This record gives sequence, C-alpha cells and structure tokens, in this order.
Amino acid sequence: MKLFKYMSLESLKAVLEHNTLGFSLPSYLNDPFDWPMPPDVLDYGIFADLTAVMKGHIWAKYMGICSLTRTATNPLMWAHYGDKHRGAVIQIEADAAGFMQVEKNVVPAHLGSVIYLNQPNMSQYAGLGGTAPGVTVGELFEFRLDYYQQLQRLFLSKPLCWAYEEEVRVVKCLRYLDSSESENASGQFSVVQRADGSAMHAYHLPKGSIAGIFFGVNANPYGVQRIVSDFGLKGCMIGRKRRGSYDVQFEQFHSAEEMISGAE
Repeated sequence: MKLFKYMSLESLKAVLEHNTLGFSLPSYLNDPFDWPMPPDVLDYGIFADLTAVMKGHIWAKYMGICSLTRTATNPLMWAHYGDKHRGAVIQIEADAAGFMQVEKNVVPAHLGSVIYLNQPNMSQYAGLGGTAPGVTVGELFEFRLDYYQQLQRLFLSKPLCWAYEEEVRVVKCLRYLDSSESENASGQFSVVQRADGSAMHAYHLPKGSIAGIFFGVNANPYGVQRIVSDFGLKGCMIGRKRRGSYDVQFEQFHSAEEMISGAE
C-alpha cells in the first residue's frame, strides 16, 4: 500500500537523516476540532457528559497520529503542507513501515481512511455487547475489530472541509514512552521537542519504508541537488508546470543545471 507525506525540505532532511516519521498527539494537530469525542456515557447518569469528556482527554493524551494521504499530486496539499510547493513528498510503503500490522497499530493504514462529516457523530455506539474483552481507555496498542466503530469516531472523523486531503491515518499508542528514545509495544520512538513547545514522537522506520521522493514545482534546484547528493538518493522526481494545465506533473531529477535550462 503506497501512501504519501507532504513536508518542507528541512523536515525531509530530518526524516532522511534519522530515518523517522512523526506521530503527533491530537493536542498538537492543526485543527482544534480534530479531537477524540466519544458520546455521552449514559451509565453514569448526570455525569454522562463529563465522563465522555474525560475519556476523550485520556485518549488524546496517549494516542499518536501519523497523517498520510493517497496522492502526491494534490496542488492544495502542496500549497498547505509542502511549503508552498517548495518542499517535498515522501512515498511510504505502508507494509514495509509496519503500518499494516494489526498487533502494533491501534489503527493500521489499511483501515485508517478518514471519514469527513458536516458535524461529529455523537449518537450512542450501535450494536455493542457480546463477550469481547473491554478496552482500557488510553491503553490500547493493537487493532480491535470489535472496537472499530469507536476508533473511527475517536480518531478517523474530521470536518467535511478537510476532504481535499484524502487522509489516511495510522494511530499508535504512545504510552510508557519517556522524554528521549524508548520503545513500547507500538515500536521504537525518539521524542523530539519542537521550538513552539510541542512534542513529536519520531517513529523509527524499518529499512525500505521510504520508496520515493517528489520535490515541489517551486523547490530550489540547487537545494534539491544538495539533498540528493548528501543522502545518495536515486530516482527522485521533481514537479514541473505545464502550459495549459493545473496538474502537478513530475519528471526525474538529474541536475540543477538541467532544471534551470529546461525552464528557460
């Protein structure tokens, strides 16, 4: 399964240098409405709403989200997440990255398609019951098919205006990770503190996870050439504008001089 991640060139260099990919807690996402919102817990009577809010906060405290997408050619994604077309997109092989393992992902990639809604679904969960074991809030490391309805509500629902992203998420439990480099049942992580005070959990990618790199239409050709040279990259693509088309089109990058002469 091929998925893509948009980023700046500085972020790309960090990904390539450390061979990691970031997972963020919901509180550090760019949409304040992108937050686990379980329905009221009716068994708690007058505390039904408060209990649901507390559960949402616990889920948000321990679950990390990696936001990916299905395409490398979305102009809006390039503008919003690819540093105004000056950045790059990496192609992730989800299977090689371990993102399809049901025992290590709360939501694996092949089950992580985001659902876009006008309003959050706050109705009671349907069809619950049976003999399946319960789930400890904030301490789920593996995918549970019998809990998929809840996981979709908690982590895979977003406002309709974000539908252009075609987002696919991988959700991992970040519980029991300290402030440096550590490992839990979800994998190995390094905790990186950003300049704005937020934290990013950098997941250590297995070998072969990054299958391709696409540079933006406005990427500096000499900056691209330095990255290609410094990291020994092969087969990288770079975006070009074509007269009469709004599509982002790619061709193989060979050298900065060729790109510049071809644009003249």
